[in-house]
Amino acid sequence: MARADRFYRGVRGSAALATRPLDAGAVGAEALEPGEMRRLPFEGELLGAARVRAGFVAIPLDAFDAAATALEAEEQAAYLHLLRLSFGEGRNWCRAAKRDLMARLRLSERRLLRVLDALVEQRFARPLHRDNRGTLWRVYLPREAAGRAPGDEVLLGRAMPAALPVRAPDVPAPAARASAAPPPPAAAGPEAALACALRDARGEEGPDALGRALRDVRDLLAEGQSASRIAAAIETVRRRAARAAQKGQP
Repeated sequence: MARADRFYRGVRGSAALATRPLDAGAVGAEALEPGEMRRLPFEGELLGAARVRAGFVAIPLDAFDAAATALEAEEQAAYLHLLRLSFGEGRNWCRAAKRDLMARLRLSERRLLRVLDALVEQRFARPLHRDNRGTLWRVYLPREAAGRAPGDEVLLGRAMPAALPVRAPDVPAPAARASAAPPPPAAAGPEAALACALRDARGEEGPDALGRALRDVRDLLAEGQSASRIAAAIETVRRRAARAAQKGQP
């Protein structure tokens, strides 16, 4: 037996498939239109539409298509898990412990470090901080790794100055303690609807909850974000809050 034959292993079930000519007729499911909610029988299976309605991760297709040509198999797996922990939670960073990544990827420590170093070298990730919880990673989308903007498909948060420590006054002013929260600014139409949706998605209550939500919505609109993109971001906030509530249940 030749050496190549000894180590060759085909895909189970593939040997029984004959390559058919193009004019032999297409599989019925391949003729379905996108969004057509039907499944058609083929070879004992039902092939067709399937839609994930909850518990999914919003990741740009570039993360699969563009990164696949730049990363090796183990590097792709690590990158997708970093995307799951970052953009899957609505942010461009994640904190991940080395032991957790080793368990997710089923890699030894040495192989994991080699894989992560490759991601850093190709600008798909960057370590920023480390403590007992793990390493804080800035995770880059493929366009960002190539030095470009992430694109209109990605809604980014507002750029804010770093929070500075505020020294408490020696003697708190009684008037400041007794001051009431300012009333929410007046709004109507789509603005108000988005603000109410954001307040409800956050699960906030109180007299100023609507005002805070309305200010955030107005800031996003002023930055040029469309109402549909803001609504999509609010839906992400709602799903994250729902998942957090489920985890907190006994």
